[in-house]
Amino acid sequence: MSEQSSKVKKSIVVSGLVGSGGFFVAKLIGLFYAIPFSYILGSDAYNAYYGSAYQIYSYLLNIFTAGFPFAIATLVAKYMELKNYKTVLQVKRVSLLFLTLTGFLGMAVMMGLAGVLSPVLTDSQQGVPIMTTVLCILGIAVFLVPILSAYRGFIQGCKEMQEYAYSQAFEQLFRVGFLLSVSCLAVYVLGMDRVWALYAAVLSTSIAAIAGIVQIYGFSKKTEQAIAKDAKHSSVKPIPSKELFKEFLLLSVPYMVSAVLGYSDSIFNTTLLPLGLKGFNYSSEQFNTIMSAFNYSGLKLNSIPMILAPGFTAAIIPHISAALAVDDKKTIRKNVKECMNIVMFIGMFLSFAILLYAKPLIRCLFLTQDLDLSASVIRWVTIEGFLGTIVPVVASLMMALRLQKSLLKRLFVGTILKGVLIVPFTWVLGFRGTIIATIVSYLYMFFLNLNEIGRRYKINFMPTAQVFVKTAAGLAAMTVSCGLFSMLGLGNTDAGRIMCFMTTVVNGLLSTIVFAAVVLYLQVPQYLFHFKLQNPKRKA
Repeated sequence: MSEQSSKVKKSIVVSGLVGSGGFFVAKLIGLFYAIPFSYILGSDAYNAYYGSAYQIYSYLLNIFTAGFPFAIATLVAKYMELKNYKTVLQVKRVSLLFLTLTGFLGMAVMMGLAGVLSPVLTDSQQGVPIMTTVLCILGIAVFLVPILSAYRGFIQGCKEMQEYAYSQAFEQLFRVGFLLSVSCLAVYVLGMDRVWALYAAVLSTSIAAIAGIVQIYGFSKKTEQAIAKDAKHSSVKPIPSKELFKEFLLLSVPYMVSAVLGYSDSIFNTTLLPLGLKGFNYSSEQFNTIMSAFNYSGLKLNSIPMILAPGFTAAIIPHISAALAVDDKKTIRKNVKECMNIVMFIGMFLSFAILLYAKPLIRCLFLTQDLDLSASVIRWVTIEGFLGTIVPVVASLMMALRLQKSLLKRLFVGTILKGVLIVPFTWVLGFRGTIIATIVSYLYMFFLNLNEIGRRYKINFMPTAQVFVKTAAGLAAMTVSCGLFSMLGLGNTDAGRIMCFMTTVVNGLLSTIVFAAVVLYLQVPQYLFHFKLQNPKRKA
């Protein structure tokens, strides 16, 4: 077990995959609970309320937490590498206190804004008090989750990515268990209105955060005791608290600003998208369907490829911080290229699979009044999902490589660009205009940031371009095979829900085998994961 843990700590690829694995399990649980939960809620309107409220919650949470766990991880990794164990322990104490205070501030802001945001997020007066209540309940989670994030930042900095992954999965499993059991109890046993299922669902985030804090506290305590033991035998003096807090703020503020700007999609898709949709003259039913597809079903599906961003970001910070501490440029170049190549390959496959199977996925997993419209929205949202996977990874690389100034300038321009374009583009092009505005913004940031990383650290990204082209060839073959299998009736959405699910799974597996055969022939996985296929003739 210790040998396996050591391998995880040494490799950014293994660390990233382990970290992503935890997010993947968490998101997979989140995807499959959506099937029964959408039936418990029973309407696109409640699904839209749930999804829109979570977008606001996620964005506020990013503001009050996103920079700080990464700063904690950076400092812990740095001082662990320098064997200054006393300072590592100080980082944990300072950060825990600070994030408790910021969480309380976030809760106050969330509850204070609830009444102001509710009329913007709903399309009817009846929905305003419901949305206000939902946002206030989520405000409690804005207080609790930063505390959990402080513990996660500490173990992330210690490169304990297995525990980091386990923590993500544990929290989600607990949340879904509470959400489904209490929702079913309220609606089907006590006969209460379905709105109480909605309230139970948002309350589950706070309950799961409490459970997550209890679980990770036990693990971090053991890690802390081991570090304290090393600190007793160390003659290295700790960094003074005032100086350490200053370093903590200098690191976390750029991360926080990066999160505020970089994750602006969620706030734009929740507040500006409705304005654009109303200008396009969609019906009330179409409005609810599109909002539900963007902020609920689309969010659930896109969260599968997008787990690569937080998973690899969690791995990037300690590995590159440690390499920078000892000025190991060779390791930095290797880590950056491996990270980009793997995120590109896996992100392309997962996003394209969602785009290809959007209609049967919606038919099998979610409740909607307009299947064709929902599927069309999901296909477009998937493009945003893919870019939302790779662009944050590049941004995290910029932060870890101390290129914060350039990154923040481009994030600011990119955010303004989308903010200015989204409403007029949506007025003219419908919901597609929102995605086109995102594409313009993301591509601007992606290419300029990647170019600066390559120039500053002398990294050649031609292998990444080759991975992109070869993966695209595999996806083209997958598209052809999917079409042929669909003609045979595999994935037919006119069939019953269970039959549609079973035939879609068969179609997906067969098409994935075709994709795997093409990319293996083109040597993509061999290059990315450093293995060779045995040649039977040569072996004989």
